Amino acid sequence: MNININESKSVAFFDVDETLINMKSMFDFLQYWYQGRNEEEKLKSYMSNFKIEVKNGTSREQLNKGYYRQFKGVNYSDLVKSGEKWFSSVLDENLFINESIEALKRHQTQNIDIVFVSGSMFPLLSPIAKHLGVKHILCAPIELNSDGIVTGEIGTPQTIGNGKKEAILHFCNKKNIDPEKCYAYGDDVSDIPMMEITGHPICVGKKSNLSIHAILHGWKII
Repeated sequence: MNININESKSVAFFDVDETLINMKSMFDFLQYWYQGRNEEEKLKSYMSNFKIEVKNGTSREQLNKGYYRQFKGVNYSDLVKSGEKWFSSVLDENLFINESIEALKRHQTQNIDIVFVSGSMFPLLSPIAKHLGVKHILCAPIELNSDGIVTGEIGTPQTIGNGKKEAILHFCNKKNIDPEKCYAYGDDVSDIPMMEITGHPICVGKKSNLSIHAILHGWKII
């Protein structure tokens, strides 16, 4: 997305899945995608293989690569349209995590820019961002060919784990922003790399798998 941030401001970086919304967007959308195309068997096959990969200790980076290969050959514009329809189908009073939304809106009233940082993809994050008045997204860099067709591969940095940290540092360096003046919200231990480089890390969920780390390091928990 077009980035135009006042360099004198701090920034609030938000993970999205299970930090702002009560679901994992990638999996929920994949179910929506395959069911809409009457390809439930492909969904079952993918989920079965995914569980095996997780059991075998496959890294999250590799799991993410496998996810995006499900869309090889798809016109990117179709993904964008489907993402908008998917969001409309899941939007209700239970979608958002209230404490996180309150924090996001509070930052907005303080004129602090919000940036999504997620391993999910732009077609899913964009309608969420529009709904919340968020203009800036760091997400999975989906590769397209010259005709706008998804190749099934993703570029770098992968916005998960250390990739989130790398994306944020690149963003801050490009905009001459001091990470120490920034906020970072996350719910999972995989968010630790991005959170520990900011001056204000906030753990979402008192019972999340990040909460023990947050307590040990004196991070705020909401």
